Amino acid sequence: MKRVWIAAVMALAGAALATACGSDTAPSTDASTPPGISAVTPPAAGTSTITITSVPLTPDTSSAVDVDPADYTVDGHSGRYRWSYSRKPLRECALTTATDQVPPQVTCSAPYPPEAPTISVDGFTAAPNAVVLTGEGARATIIEGGPEVAKPLPAGKRLTVGGLSCTALPHDSISCTASDAWFTVENGVLRTS
Repeated sequence: MKRVWIAAVMALAGAALATACGSDTAPSTDASTPPGISAVTPPAAGTSTITITSVPLTPDTSSAVDVDPADYTVDGHSGRYRWSYSRKPLRECALTTATDQVPPQVTCSAPYPPEAPTISVDGFTAAPNAVVLTGEGARATIIEGGPEVAKPLPAGKRLTVGGLSCTALPHDSISCTASDAWFTVENGVLRTS
């Protein structure tokens, strides 16, 4: 008899504890619940607050120091500028002011993923290895390196000609902007507008 009494007391204590810990509200019973058994209905789902922080896709280049574009002029080519923003691997950029055939544009060698589709440029078909930026947007292209390695544009320096501007970033990265478009090569990843 003692064992039955202890088992009954333990069962009641366990039910009371489960009821007390399971909910902040009083238990309710359901008509389908057999007599003598209480069903605990949890309170309505609580609410959570989630804070979303917006991270700009383009790096903050407001503290960059402007360089004299004349220091990056291509000899014998008025309105053409060239520089490197990475040495290993070598990545270079060229900025060209408007000509009769092309609008002002900046072209930088850039990494593309291996699965990037091939493109055709001037009859040459291959995987893209550079990005071209104009006032209308950015697009993939194919370029060849120059005969000499271009002068480096140090991190934190900005070259601006007309409506085009490029800022060298730390870790062999660059960010270029035009009136309504941009691209960034940062940590080996190309992002465009």
